[in-house]
This record gives sequence, structure tokens and C-alpha cells, in this order.
Amino acid sequence: SGSSVCENAVVEASGFTTLDATIVSKVAYISDFTLTCSNGAKDISLYAETSSGVAGVARSLDGSRYQVSWISDIASAPSGVQDIKLFDEQGYSALKKAQRSGESSSGVKPLATISLYHPGAYRGPWVQSETIAVICSIAIFYYAFKQKSIITE
Repeated sequence: SGSSVCENAVVEASGFTTLDATIVSKVAYISDFTLTCSNGAKDISLYAETSSGVAGVARSLDGSRYQVSWISDIASAPSGVQDIKLFDEQGYSALKKAQRSGESSSGVKPLATISLYHPGAYRGPWVQSETIAVICSIAIFYYAFKQKSIITE
């Protein structure tokens, strides 16, 4: 285990989000990343500030990969670029201190920031196929009834 302070952090990240919301009620955001420090620091404990709050970051057993994830309700799930601010122990302490004193967390410099793009979740067609089928059935019934009335006159 190296130094516990990461200097000049470089992050390489990939991300995933829920794209089909037709049968789920939450959107999941997941970012998987590597962290390289110029001073060779390893096994860094990280915390992430996301649009839904602060969360711990999971680390792989060998310490080479990290992952952060969170969920949002579909109705309030933001689309577009989501910034994930990463903090080490010192940054996390400063972040909590700022939050406790009611200050903005924007003054706390993150170790690194990941941008995760979420294009929005598909919620299905505006009109359900069942609704269209019922409307067509009513229209056909009305047309047939009208034709029957004309024929029987």
C-alpha cells in the first residue's frame, strides 16, 4: 500500500445508465473507472458527490478499479451530463464540514471529476397500443352499426 494522498489524479472512466424505463421505476447511473496518481499512491478510499448526494465508492479487490452508482426516480431523473466529483479522505472531511456549516460544497476542490452522460430513458409510446385498439374497435362498431341502420331503413 502506497501513500494515502493522491497527487495529480488521472481518471479513465466508462459509464452506464438505464435507457429503457418502460418496466422500471428508477434510473440507475453507474460509473466504472481507474485512478492513477502521479506519486504512485494506491488503495485510496474515495467518496463521490453525485446529483443524489454523497456516496462511498466501491473498490475492486486488487485496488485497480473503482465504481460508483446511484439511482433516481424516473420522474426526477436528470438527463444530460452528470458530474461525479471524487474526493479522498481529506476532501470528504472538508465536504462534510462545508455541508454541516451550511456553506456551498463548490468551494471544496475534488480530487477529480467524472462526466457521465445520460441521454434520458425511453418511457414507451405516448399512446399505448391497447388504447389504439379500443378506439379502433369503437370506430369499427360505430361504422358497422351506422351501415346496419342505413340498410334496414
